[in-house]
Amino acid sequence: MQVQVAFRHMEPSSPLRDYAEKKLKKLERLTEDIIDTRIVYMQEKIETMVEFHANLNGHAIKVVERSEDAYAATDLAVHKFERQINRIRQKNRNH
Repeated sequence: MQVQVAFRHMEPSSPLRDYAEKKLKKLERLTEDIIDTRIVYMQEKIETMVEFHANLNGHAIKVVERSEDAYAATDLAVHKFERQINRIRQKNRNH
């Protein structure tokens, strides 16, 4: 799985990049269908917004989360991302 991390309106942070990549590596155990993932961190006034864009085989997932803390926003986005992956996997199993 390829992971691209971009920062808009904020300074690039290696610890934040490593944290997001570590969290996504844990999701690889759920499915091997994730082709690539793009993470965008944006600073808007006092909130940090995180966008996850992922391509699965035949599916596109987009998750957006906001929080005052970038790490908390990452955790919330990864949780939503995991739920969407599980929903897609369940739908494929039932089909």
